[in-house]
This record gives sequence, C-alpha cells and structure tokens, in this order.
Amino acid sequence: MRYSREQLASRFAELDAELIRLAMLDAPEENLWAAFEQLAHVPSSTIEPADRRWWWEQVYTLMERHGLTELTRRASGGR
Repeated sequence: MRYSREQLASRFAELDAELIRLAMLDAPEENLWAAFEQLAHVPSSTIEPADRRWWWEQVYTLMERHGLTELTRRASGGR
C-alpha cells in the first residue's frame, strides 16, 4: 500500500499536534523523540517516489520547528 501525499500530510499534522502537546507538558526529550519515531516512521516503499523529497522536507521542517535538531546536536556533543 502506498500513502497519498494527503495521508502523509495528515500523519505530519498528527505528529505536530503531539509534539505541541508534549512541549506543553514539558515532557522529557526522550518522549519527543519517541513520538517522532512512532509517527514519522513509514517504510520508504509506501511513499511514492515523486513524494519522497517532499516527505523528507516535512520531516526536517518538523524537527526544526520543535527544536529536535537542537536536541540532536546537544546529544552528539555539538557536532
């Protein structure tokens, strides 16, 4: 089964809402990453080849919006 761009966008909206909820609860970083991994994970075979670049752009946009890129840099020693 392949996901349409609309279905993928719905998953990203769900992830965005969950990350906002967790931030409001001042949840630990691990909880943010767990939600991200659970909701953003889709096998590449389920994404249309034409939508894969768009999918990655959505992933990175959400990571930046919720400061997950900062967490990554902090956890890896600022690399």
